[in-house]
Amino acid sequence: MNDNLIEQAQHSIHHVHELIHRVFTDSDGSGEAAIAPLMSVFANDFAMVTPSGMKVDRAQVEQLFKGTVGGRPGLEIEISDLHTVWQEGETIALSYIETHYQGDTVHARLSVAILQVQAGHVQWQYLHETALSANNG
Repeated sequence: MNDNLIEQAQHSIHHVHELIHRVFTDSDGSGEAAIAPLMSVFANDFAMVTPSGMKVDRAQVEQLFKGTVGGRPGLEIEISDLHTVWQEGETIALSYIETHYQGDTVHARLSVAILQVQAGHVQWQYLHETALSANNG
């Protein structure tokens, strides 16, 4: 496995969630401005499966972000258990646990992302999120 490509992919996981945090909390007023750099990492044919089992495309993801700027004040996002599941050339599948803390509420999901790393740029191709019960988080 190419460690440099894996490091870039892992960095993208953290960077994307930092941008998502900015959008959802808008704590410093930069939530709306974070949407363009956030959407630039998703491939044009990006698709994902949400924790509730809905399949959504890139346009639907963008609408979600645009509609939730500042909608989750106080949200904290933690990424843990990040590891490589598979790699073939410049395509890498990573698994991680994403936990959202908001007040006394905690929601965790197991995510698998398929990313393409080319010339230092990471493109998200696919994301599948599965909700974790309180006993698994």
